[in-house]
Amino acid sequence: MRGWAEFILRHRRWVMVFWLIVMVAGGVTAGKTTGRMTVDFSLPGQPGTEASDKIIAAVHNGGNTTPMLATITMPAGKTITGNEDAVSKAFDAVGANVKAYGAPVTNVRVIDEANTGDKAFRTKDDRTAYAMVFYPFTPSQTAKLPTELIRTAAESAKPAGSTVGVTGIDALALGDDSSGPGVLTETLLGAGGALLVLMFVFASVLAFLPLAVAAVSIMATFLMLLPLTYLTDVSFIVQFLVALVGLGVAIDYSLLLVTRWREERDHGKDNHEAVVAAMETAGHAVFFSGLTVAIGLLALIVLPVPFMRSIGMGGALIPFASVLVTLTFTPAILGGIGPRVDWPKIRHENNASHGWSRWARLIVRRRWIAAGAAFLALGLLFAAFLGIKIGAPSSDSLAKTGPAVTALHTLEKGGITTGALTPIEVLAKSDQASAVAAKLGKIDGIEAALVSTGKSSSANGQTVVVLIPDRETVNSKSVAVVKRVKAAADKTPGVI
Repeated sequence: MRGWAEFILRHRRWVMVFWLIVMVAGGVTAGKTTGRMTVDFSLPGQPGTEASDKIIAAVHNGGNTTPMLATITMPAGKTITGNEDAVSKAFDAVGANVKAYGAPVTNVRVIDEANTGDKAFRTKDDRTAYAMVFYPFTPSQTAKLPTELIRTAAESAKPAGSTVGVTGIDALALGDDSSGPGVLTETLLGAGGALLVLMFVFASVLAFLPLAVAAVSIMATFLMLLPLTYLTDVSFIVQFLVALVGLGVAIDYSLLLVTRWREERDHGKDNHEAVVAAMETAGHAVFFSGLTVAIGLLALIVLPVPFMRSIGMGGALIPFASVLVTLTFTPAILGGIGPRVDWPKIRHENNASHGWSRWARLIVRRRWIAAGAAFLALGLLFAAFLGIKIGAPSSDSLAKTGPAVTALHTLEKGGITTGALTPIEVLAKSDQASAVAAKLGKIDGIEAALVSTGKSSSANGQTVVVLIPDRETVNSKSVAVVKRVKAAADKTPGVI
């Protein structure tokens, strides 16, 4: 570490220029890097993923995405009864015309009352009808949902005076069309909070140095991620890890180094020796801390889950970049303008903090009480884990306002289960699809079993049977019905 510190100090200007170039390059390419990240939570080798792949190969939609629900609500005084043909034409227009409106939708599958003969597609008050619209899944996070394409198609052929709505899990996740804070905004919010803490710790302009190190580290990580996106799929989640975890890790590492440098300065060492001493001690700790974090994240590579593997690979770059920047850029800054930016010098590090010293003595004297209190706190935190729901968010935890919420509430008030948002798809032989639906429809927790006569639901002797559960199957607390369907389907003739 001493030799490395001496090398950095001798070439500090070149080091700073290098990281400035990296930071600019990372900022310029960050948009391209995030644009190449994917949205894919598939589990290769699992029965559900294999079934999804076969459904997509057969009918080119659905399988690995939940459908949109297109709704048509008749005006006051009118009902669906007597207007079935007009409603059917509106839903037919969705199937026929949505692909004409542009990418990413190229083929949709529409299931409604007209092509299934099932009145499960209308509300109890007989004023609203809905159709399931299965569309192709696009892994790119920049792809737009077909919500407005579906709405426009239905509007073009809707019954006079009726109202069109579009809802679905993805539409609800998007919300009311007003996007939430992006990665940059979230990072700036985190940086603002961190700056307040750093100003308290340093009580000088030096508080901005850890933030500068974090900015360089984050941009460097995005730059290193770019070639990785060409070698493998990288989950969009990684961008949030880079921005927020990278912010914390980089600040933490530089804070250790800068604090030690201040201590050495206040104990009488000149600036050069203070930097070297800080690198020999705090720098050593930073190196092994980063190595440990990287190994922990790289452990995710052994999981048979692609998006988790990409999080492991992408996440490991965070401590790698943070350590590299901390052990080069930080000493270069401290060795040059460090003493000048440590102003005003309000707090000194040559005397131990009275408050922390008293706290340390108290803990040592009452160590068993302290240990018991710590375990109690951990126990309370662990108790919350016992009620955790692992899976996707439910509809009531997504958007609270917007047209998608309005459409969903209309269906709910009409007695339609939210299980329609997460139907179960079963691929069956076409000549046995009705028998498969009849058997699986009797399973506890299934409200309706549907076989569509539409061309978009069948191909090459295969038909997609759609089951509507009595509630959303989004997490570990509500997925039991899916397990019952799978167990029964395994023994049902005709199920592919």
